[in-house]
Amino acid sequence: MQIAIVYKDDHKAYCLAQKIGDELSSRGSSSSILGFYQVAEDNCPPADLVMVLGGDGTLLKTARCYAYRGTPILGVNMGTVGFLSSIEPYQLMECLDDLLNWEFSLEERIMIEVSLKRGERELFSGLAVNDAVVRTNTSHTILLTLQVNGKHYTNYLGDGVICATPTGSTAYSYSAGGPILDAALPALVITPICPQLSGARALVVCSSKQIDLELRSDYSAFLSLDGAEDVEIQRGDRVLINQSSLVTRLVQLNNVKHSSEVAAQTIYKRGMMRVQ
Repeated sequence: MQIAIVYKDDHKAYCLAQKIGDELSSRGSSSSILGFYQVAEDNCPPADLVMVLGGDGTLLKTARCYAYRGTPILGVNMGTVGFLSSIEPYQLMECLDDLLNWEFSLEERIMIEVSLKRGERELFSGLAVNDAVVRTNTSHTILLTLQVNGKHYTNYLGDGVICATPTGSTAYSYSAGGPILDAALPALVITPICPQLSGARALVVCSSKQIDLELRSDYSAFLSLDGAEDVEIQRGDRVLINQSSLVTRLVQLNNVKHSSEVAAQTIYKRGMMRVQ
């Protein structure tokens, strides 16, 4: 079995990656070890399984890079929260037998394809697991028009707009007041960021529909995917968002608590801390 190990760039994660690589070798499996800044779309070693030792940022980048291969990804939480992780570092060694014997389930998460257009010219395109965000680059509000399947829906005046997948609904969108979507739901949530009008609310639409956001302000803005890239947007530029045919395949071990349960409990605990 060939396993790729991607670790966040800190000493603890690096040491664990080396330890797991040695253990896999002793069990007759081979491994490739890459740091966060090494993994890229053109540098994804072939693998039957990818282990990600890090937080959600490391997993999101790895998922985008391996999307075209469809390789299962196991998240090992070495970040702050780790909503997308399946296990904690101390559980990894005891779970190796299950992983090598393919005794786990796979949870498919939808991804979105995002295209930035200026007239008929495509300036940028990319994949996202969590979200696509259009946000102001200044202290001024920006005006964005929203079309759903080619029909005008509303205008958003504020700091920007988030279009999140169910996976991303527990991230930036949630912080901006959006709802949490079940991970299996074929839907997208469009959440305004600091809207000027109090009546502006998040919108949930079927993921098969095309989302079209157009910048109607002179102030500059940025497009980012999963918080990892910033592409400048000018007045009249359009951001087109569609569900991708690709999915992120997350490993879920049968004897470990489901990641969505962990996410829900974490959000609940945060809310209780605020009350106290």
